[in-house]
Amino acid sequence: MQMGEAMSGQVTYFELPSGDIEATQRFWGSLFGWTFYEGNFPGYSMIQGPEPMGGSPHDDSSRHPRIFFAVDDITAAVARVRELGGTAEDPVNIPSGAYAHCTDDQGVEFSLSQQAGNHD
Repeated sequence: MQMGEAMSGQVTYFELPSGDIEATQRFWGSLFGWTFYEGNFPGYSMIQGPEPMGGSPHDDSSRHPRIFFAVDDITAAVARVRELGGTAEDPVNIPSGAYAHCTDDQGVEFSLSQQAGNHD
């Protein structure tokens, strides 16, 4: 990735934080007809129904949905966020790729994700 080169930014995933997963399932399931099922690790539910797909971390005190944007190179993208005055946690590798939680230069939270095998 060249310096200053734009990234696709396609929304690829979202999370709905939950302090009470049963209540989260009841509300969002009733609102949109979404179904929740156990994720790949304890304390995490996948959300079936929407495009893109979503998930719900249990016992998460955040009060805002988290949006994940696609990047081809998570390391370069994290560096670019920091260069632009935002903050970015170091990337976390997961079976489906990698992600990093970030904020823009005004404190708006978002996340970046790179699909496994999707890098230079």
